[in-house]
Amino acid sequence: MKNYFFSLKIIFRSLVVSLIVTSLNCADVSAQQKPAGEISKTYRITLNDGSVITGKLLPSSEGEVILESPAMGEIRLERSGIKSMVQISAIDEKKSGIWFSNPNPSKYFMGPSAIPQEKGTGYYQNTWIFINSASVAITNNISITGGIEIISLLAKGEGPYVFFLNPKVSFKIAENFYAGGNILYLNSIRTIDEFDGLASLNGFFTYGNHNNNLTAGVGWGFAEGQFTSRPLITVSGMARVSRRIAFVTENWIAPVGGEKGHLYGVFSYGIRFLGEKNSVDLGFLNNKDLARTSIIGIPILDFVINF
Repeated sequence: MKNYFFSLKIIFRSLVVSLIVTSLNCADVSAQQKPAGEISKTYRITLNDGSVITGKLLPSSEGEVILESPAMGEIRLERSGIKSMVQISAIDEKKSGIWFSNPNPSKYFMGPSAIPQEKGTGYYQNTWIFINSASVAITNNISITGGIEIISLLAKGEGPYVFFLNPKVSFKIAENFYAGGNILYLNSIRTIDEFDGLASLNGFFTYGNHNNNLTAGVGWGFAEGQFTSRPLITVSGMARVSRRIAFVTENWIAPVGGEKGHLYGVFSYGIRFLGEKNSVDLGFLNNKDLARTSIIGIPILDFVINF
């Protein structure tokens, strides 16, 4: 079992190196491509000087892009001055104006949705100050997340330095319907007596879009060479109610006590504050036992920065 976990560490390190090389190559190729688009669709164009212009694409020439802006009318932009050109999704075109894309649709507070990350994108997440993680998409369907806690630094630097690895595969299988799966592996850098690590194999489905979605999943834990007999069930959701605010919930139903045991539930709820490249979650974990100590539950605080 220890050899198995050591092999996983070597594989993860190799994947990270390959990912860095791939990301650099992708950046170089995209810089050489001329911006293109579909007539009558809405685009957000970022110029080389940092200016951002949004409008519907009109028939354009090889040397320039022409937009129709609600505020400024027809705008002509030289292609050489365009840094990026991104199509605005129909779900982000509102009567009150155009919303920026949800910067973090692929996960809830802790667990993932089946909505995949785009190739070459990634994010850094800090949870409860002491838990740091990062995720990078190798392809449009495969991403790898890894993290480590730093609470151990308070224990005179003696460890155990718990870390996790979480490769994920997800696909869009129909309009507003996604399927995915991941492996969550948890271990410590410094050995803990009689602890050889934990893992879980998880599958999940998501219905909805980047702003509003619902995810249901099941997962089987793996420890000491065998899987749990009954799965952990998760139900999560996200509802974006304005340009900068979304409501998030994530809920777990866990089997306790083996085959003849009972189910134990924990739920969470909170607000996600959205920025174009980041998000901040303020939520609470709760159930009947936690509520005895605090009616609103245990606070969840995290922030995400996209890169």
